Amino acid sequence: MRFVSSYLCLSVFICGSLFLTGCGRDPDSLTIYTSVDQPVAEPILKAFEQKTGIKVIARYDTEANKSVGLAERLRAEKDHPQCDVWWGNEIFLTINLATDGVLASYDSQSAADIPAKFKDAQHRWAASGMRVRVLAIPAIIDGLEPPRNLEDLAKRIYKNQIAMARPVSGTTTGHVAALYTIWGEAKADTFFKDLRANNIKLVGGNSMVVEGLKSGQFLAGLTDNDDAEAAGFTINGQLPDQQPSGLGTLAIPCTVAQVAGSPHADAAHKLIDYLLSKEVEQQLIAAKFVKFSVRAGPGEIRTMDVDYAKAAAILPQVTRRATAILEGREN
Repeated sequence: MRFVSSYLCLSVFICGSLFLTGCGRDPDSLTIYTSVDQPVAEPILKAFEQKTGIKVIARYDTEANKSVGLAERLRAEKDHPQCDVWWGNEIFLTINLATDGVLASYDSQSAADIPAKFKDAQHRWAASGMRVRVLAIPAIIDGLEPPRNLEDLAKRIYKNQIAMARPVSGTTTGHVAALYTIWGEAKADTFFKDLRANNIKLVGGNSMVVEGLKSGQFLAGLTDNDDAEAAGFTINGQLPDQQPSGLGTLAIPCTVAQVAGSPHADAAHKLIDYLLSKEVEQQLIAAKFVKFSVRAGPGEIRTMDVDYAKAAAILPQVTRRATAILEGREN
């Protein structure tokens, strides 16, 4: 009995010591959840490991559940966080995660030169690299003028010819929310009803849009620059609403944040500094994942003047509404 009691006391002492030093957590490792495409993110994270000696355990989203799956996992883990860093391929879900108390405040030195529009006032996230929405068109069809603006997609000449991802995940949700924010409910509803009347094809994700275009199922598709360019489509001539009075294309920042209560805060800060650096932003541009820098701006690309926070706030309800309209469940 004396041996057992001594063993139990020793066990309690060891466990207590581990708790005081971080519950046995390895300070030289961390976990990141990311919706940035794995072929793009993995080399960047490997380079960070080589530079710092900090091991990175990465969890990636699937195409069909892009962004939403890991964001919901973060919410589910809020009271017992398993992740240290969130690296999102968009901004709207990140804003909502911050609002819901899932993200922590960290004022990264790498964000000092990032414009205020692209970082949270409470330092819960910052952006690096901007993707854009495009009208991917694989080829010019004789006798048919290609669509130039979003509203062109509702024209009768394109009936049965256009595809988009179902607006339940990924950047399509943010695009829908941006349109409701800029146009208002009445005009946005009318637009999606017109797309439904034109028999727009809804598919499982942006990459599936370009797959359908390559196989000849569709004439044009609404997707992101990285998916279109990966398929070999020329992007610059397919940015919607680029005329001087045009709405502009939606620019979507990638975002980086620390998870509240992250198990490895010091290592998380180092990774966040790295991911928000100019060096990594240029790597994202070189990989053709993002189209332009948040620091340098869009150049000649005309972008939507959207309030990201307002769009994020209405995103859940308007994406449900738009999906119901597009699927014919709401008149």
